[in-house]
Amino acid sequence: MKRVRWIRSGIEEDLDIRQQRLLDHVLSVIQEYYADLHETRRCYQQPLSLKRLCQLANRSGYQVLNAIRVLANTVGPGESEPLIFYDRVQSERNKSHRPYRIFLRKRR
Repeated sequence: MKRVRWIRSGIEEDLDIRQQRLLDHVLSVIQEYYADLHETRRCYQQPLSLKRLCQLANRSGYQVLNAIRVLANTVGPGESEPLIFYDRVQSERNKSHRPYRIFLRKRR
């Protein structure tokens, strides 16, 4: 079991093997997207969206969204900042639509 600490609250949580496998899979898909696919073709010009991540990871939106929230708001032992971050911006056509944009944090 892996122990992670939530950033804002400082609460530590143990992740079981199934949760850890999902987080590792989603993180590897994000890393693969930015290493191999981003800006290679016209359909990969935009930052990684939640829909595209669900397609690449072959998981449901609920599972991927929970994994994104855990990855973006927790740190493992010996880490100072989360591995990824995301934001939500308004669409130009429909102001109530706020798609997720998922980014990989640069390592220092």
